[in-house]
Amino acid sequence: MTRRILWTSIGILMIVASFTAAWAQTQRWRAGYRLFWFHYGPMGYVAHELELSDVQKSQIKTIWGGERPNIAELIRELASEQREMDEITFQSTPDERRIPEIAAHQGATLARLFAEKEKLTSTIYSQVLNPRQRVQADQLQKQWDSYLDQVASRIGETIGKQ
Repeated sequence: MTRRILWTSIGILMIVASFTAAWAQTQRWRAGYRLFWFHYGPMGYVAHELELSDVQKSQIKTIWGGERPNIAELIRELASEQREMDEITFQSTPDERRIPEIAAHQGATLARLFAEKEKLTSTIYSQVLNPRQRVQADQLQKQWDSYLDQVASRIGETIGKQ
């Protein structure tokens, strides 16, 4: 009887330890922001952090609906340029003269895409967000910038170790 209780206790302890380890791992993967079963997605995360109302969310959807065709066209153009670059790059003898030309086109397309993104962000910031949400948005942007700096530092450290 004592053996059965001992082995049952050990089994339960192992199960609890496994769940605790799995939970701790998900917390590390998500940087401890949310429990693993809450997944907002990028825009859902921003909407949650800024505490957007349903009216504000619908305003943003309307603004996005107006900009969507422009952004979709730029993404199609970028994809087309990338296919063209892939065709040249993966030939047995790549045409070295065309690569900078296509890269320049890609750079121009990316510049227009980033300009559209900033225009969309500016419109939402100025027309949809209230002053408190603007302060929160500024804080989120600073966190994002800090995160990018950390990533760059880690990449730089990795390169230095090699």
